Amino acid sequence: MNRLNPFFLFRGHWKSLGDYRAGRVRGQFWIRVIVLVVPVALGLWIFFAHGKLADPSAMLAALGLLAGALLAAFAQLATWRLRLTEREEAHKNSERIDRDHLDETAAQLLVASYSSATAALFLVLGMNFSADKHGAISGVWAALAVVAASHVILVFLVAVPRLYSSYVTINGVRDELSGYSSSRRHQ
Repeated sequence: MNRLNPFFLFRGHWKSLGDYRAGRVRGQFWIRVIVLVVPVALGLWIFFAHGKLADPSAMLAALGLLAGALLAAFAQLATWRLRLTEREEAHKNSERIDRDHLDETAAQLLVASYSSATAALFLVLGMNFSADKHGAISGVWAALAVVAASHVILVFLVAVPRLYSSYVTINGVRDELSGYSSSRRHQ
């Protein structure tokens, strides 16, 4: 059963939503509220407002594509991390933040992919057990799908800036092209 247990994945995700630079993980309150509370609030709103997902099949297709894209991004990230691991001895301290960013983003991408699959499961269950005559789903299945899908979107929005930061640093992007540089040569 341990193979089906996502606890460690979500614990890594929880830690990645914190500030770990001081040696111990300190939670970043607002990012955790946004990523965890907002999806639940949206799901409750859909449920209590009797909202419907009018075309769950389109959402199902989008979630399937997103899950695959997130896993592909994770594969690229793992390659970048391997590059840093291979040269860790020579750059132990100077690239520590880069390694940490990649580790943080890996957890986020995998959780987003897992949540995509979970949302897809809720949609399939809703389409099979509670769809109306037009194919729309509502109630618990719609609410659970909204919770998981909105979690995917928010985690994705958190992960993308970290991916960019890692890309810029690991590949030595010139200041003229880096969003992290205040260079105004090309503006």
